[in-house]
Amino acid sequence: MKKNSIIFLSAVLFMMACNNSKNQNEGYVIKGTLKGIDSGMVRISSYNEDDRTSKTLDSTTFHGGTFELKGNAAPQMVSVNIEPGNWSFQVFLEDTVLNITADTTGSQYYDQTMYGGYKGARIKNFTATGSKNFDDWMQYQNDPEQKKYDPLFAELGKKIQTTKDIDEQYKYRDQIDSVSKILNQYKSNYVKDFISKNPSSVAGAYMLRDLYIWNSDLPFADMQNMVAGFNGAAKESKYNKSLENILAMRKAVMPGSEAPDFTLMKRDSSKFTLSSTRGKYIMIDFWASWCHPCREAIPHWKEVYNKYHDKGFDIVSVSDDDKWANWFKAMDQEKMPWMQVCDEFPVKNMPSKVGSLYMTTYMPFYVLLDKEGKVLVHSGDEKKIDEKLKEIFGS
Repeated sequence: MKKNSIIFLSAVLFMMACNNSKNQNEGYVIKGTLKGIDSGMVRISSYNEDDRTSKTLDSTTFHGGTFELKGNAAPQMVSVNIEPGNWSFQVFLEDTVLNITADTTGSQYYDQTMYGGYKGARIKNFTATGSKNFDDWMQYQNDPEQKKYDPLFAELGKKIQTTKDIDEQYKYRDQIDSVSKILNQYKSNYVKDFISKNPSSVAGAYMLRDLYIWNSDLPFADMQNMVAGFNGAAKESKYNKSLENILAMRKAVMPGSEAPDFTLMKRDSSKFTLSSTRGKYIMIDFWASWCHPCREAIPHWKEVYNKYHDKGFDIVSVSDDDKWANWFKAMDQEKMPWMQVCDEFPVKNMPSKVGSLYMTTYMPFYVLLDKEGKVLVHSGDEKKIDEKLKEIFGS
């Protein structure tokens, strides 16, 4: 063979190799084997935590317990849903060949139809290989330091379910909260360390977004610093965009910020606007008729109201009740002498409008404003409100 022919052949082979390599890295390939389900439909869907919507990315029918999906999508956690039966589990989708084996044995069944939801089963016995993001996520999920709390959470959860005494239930809930604080601090340190070592990892961005779901009291500065550390794929991910939006909303209600104005309906259906209270110190009390600790706190706030009202202090209670009948009943029982308004739910399956605006991810929650309407305290801890009022008005 002539020298020129050899060079030409080598160039062709090199180009073919490059093209093959390129094709392998363009888009995802999911190869799945299912045990316990012979045929049906498999669908992969992406969930948006910010608006609680789900979007189908790909789907296919399958026979003989095997399926294959190919496509293009940004790196993200997805649900694999299988019909019939509404079986599901989660994997990380990225531009790689992902091999999945799932077995329906030992699945966790659920039925949420009484709440307007669905019934189905979460597959617990599955493996997924080929995704670095998924490997990192599973290492985080299965970390022994985190898993050691599972038996205690299970025990306390069982006690809550088996007792009918509401005070007993909340005693166990308080114990869960105490343990959760320890666990969340560990998780925060883990995620912070992971992001510092893997700033471009989408798994790291997903870890932080997931951490905030369970720990909305994550210090703002810590969260801001972790988000600022992202680059590459992590910075371009939908999780980073969500985190940046959360930071902006948190900043808008931090002490020193002007409180977002709102207008809500009073009991008689007339309108109340927050900015009409300028000139007084105002505590916004986020509560609900069904919230036991909210109801327990009312006698204390009556004392605080009576103590400081004549000095220029007032309260605006914003109820999270979606049924006004429940709100009316609670107001008649509690007889709170301050302004009462009810929050709105303009978007189906989403939290209340004003509660979301003020980043109240749990209740009771309190926001204390100065005479100009600027935030002084933003906290679920009533002691912080008490301390600030004492500082303002004296004992």
